[in-house]
Amino acid sequence: MRILLADDHDLVREALSLLFQQYFEGCEVVEAGALDPALEHIEAQNDFDLVLLDLRMPGMNGLEGLKRTLEKASKTTSVVLLSGAYRSEDVRHAIENGAHGFIPKTLRGQALANAIQLVLAGEKYLPSSILNDMGDGFGGGSDGEPRMAGGFGNEGDFSRLTPREREVLALLAEGRPNKDIARHLDLREITVKYHLKNIYRKLHVSNRAQAVKIALEDMARAGNL
Repeated sequence: MRILLADDHDLVREALSLLFQQYFEGCEVVEAGALDPALEHIEAQNDFDLVLLDLRMPGMNGLEGLKRTLEKASKTTSVVLLSGAYRSEDVRHAIENGAHGFIPKTLRGQALANAIQLVLAGEKYLPSSILNDMGDGFGGGSDGEPRMAGGFGNEGDFSRLTPREREVLALLAEGRPNKDIARHLDLREITVKYHLKNIYRKLHVSNRAQAVKIALEDMARAGNL
C-alpha cells in the first residue's frame, strides 16, 4: 500500500508514518509539507492508494486544495482530509466536494487504522461528532417525519434510538471496541453490549459494520454528507 501524507507539521507526519507502518505491513509512506509538493508527488507517480491532506496546511485554501487534488489523483485513489480542529459543516462540505473521508487527528492508533481500512474498503469515514450533532433529528426527514433506513433486507428507524444509543453508535463508527466505548461513556462493558443489542434490533442489523454502514447511508440520503 502506498500513502501520500501531506501535513505541515513534521512531528505529525513522523508519528502518522510510524503508525501506518505499524498497522499496515509493507506500507510505503511518501510525505509532503504543503499542498504543492503533494501535487508534485501525484503528478510524478500517480499510484497512491490513499492521499491524506491536512485541511489547514499551506496551499489548501479551504476546500480548493481538495478539489485540485481530486482532479489530479487517480480515480482509484482515496482522498481523505485530516484535521485537529473542525466543525460539523467542515466535514459535510468536504464530503459534498468529493472527499472519501474526514479523519480527526485526535483518533488513537487502532481507531485511526480502522478509519483508514474503512476508506480503503470503499466506505466513507466520518468523525463521531457528525452522528452526535444530528441530535434528536437523527433519522428525521426534512418534513420532521421519521425517516427509514434500509440496506440489508429490512428497514430500521433511527428515530427510535435513545440519546445514549446514538452516542454508542457514534463511537462505534470510530472503530472503538466495547471496552473503549465503556470507558469513554463511563459505563460497564455489559451495559455497552446491552445498548448494542438494542441498536441492532432497532436498525434491523446483525453486526457492528452493518449498523455503521446504515447510519452513513441514512445521513447521505438526508443531505448531511
